[in-house]
Amino acid sequence: MFLSLVSLANAHRPGLSYARIDAESLTITIAAPELAEKFPLTDLQESRLLIAELTVDRVRVDLGGPCTIEEPVITAVEGDGVEVRSALVCPGGERGLYDAGFLSEMEPGHRHYVEAFGESIAVADIKNQQVEFTSHTGQPGQGGGEVALRFGALGVEHIWTGYDHLLFLLALLITAPSVRAMFFIITGFTVAHSITLSMAALGLVHIPTAIVEPAIALSIAFVGIENYWRPPPRRRVVVTFLLGLIHGFGFAGLLIELGLPGDALALALLSFNGGVELGQAVVVAVAMPILLGLRRFVWWEHAVPVISGLVALMGLGWFVERIL
Repeated sequence: MFLSLVSLANAHRPGLSYARIDAESLTITIAAPELAEKFPLTDLQESRLLIAELTVDRVRVDLGGPCTIEEPVITAVEGDGVEVRSALVCPGGERGLYDAGFLSEMEPGHRHYVEAFGESIAVADIKNQQVEFTSHTGQPGQGGGEVALRFGALGVEHIWTGYDHLLFLLALLITAPSVRAMFFIITGFTVAHSITLSMAALGLVHIPTAIVEPAIALSIAFVGIENYWRPPPRRRVVVTFLLGLIHGFGFAGLLIELGLPGDALALALLSFNGGVELGQAVVVAVAMPILLGLRRFVWWEHAVPVISGLVALMGLGWFVERIL
């Protein structure tokens, strides 16, 4: 029953995929976990037809007229990404259209990063599946600004729907003795996850998702248990910083799974990290006055151990689920 509850409150990660278009080829990169949600993904080549059916078979490319999309070649890329590359046969022309029809099969939070002729042009989603471009300059009026806006929004969404990260923040704040302590705890977490998010997304450090996600779950359980000893603020700041390093690798997982090119990755990283920080700041700004107000009630002191115990159980449940 408890594991069923954990599954219902499973930590959501908005999906992300990437398309690169030129006159002769279309390449779609998608995270392996996204595919594994649709069908068993034991071997890329054995699943080749299913992967093609879910991705390039649902895509339309026009460049001076409809393009023919050839049978794809499917390979693994750095991280947990799967690359689906198809040759294109197009009539030829300057203006083009890309329709990512497969987004209808993805979760509502999925974002699809699109690059055409070496230029970042848009981030598509389930409501905006079609992208216009030209064979020379991409699509005027989008480019960097559009990409920054979309990846910033993705960062906000990632923190607001990342229930594991939110639970971690709650566990940290409910025992903080003062606003000052809350500030230093959150600052330690922010600095730490910004460091590892940047290092991981830039390829300086790589830790597999299979290790990072269970480690995040254990960090939640640890904080819930540690709350019973009411650690002093200075110790809690140090612990939060160390655990925040782990969470940063989790934030970076969306980006490193795709193997985005360097120029695209730098902009995506800055925008995504900014969105994460904004989303976190909003959560803390809402939570702090509520938690401070609850401390005026006598029953709150008895509620904190109960909440901490539930947090620890949720963390352990996520750990078991992610290991399995």
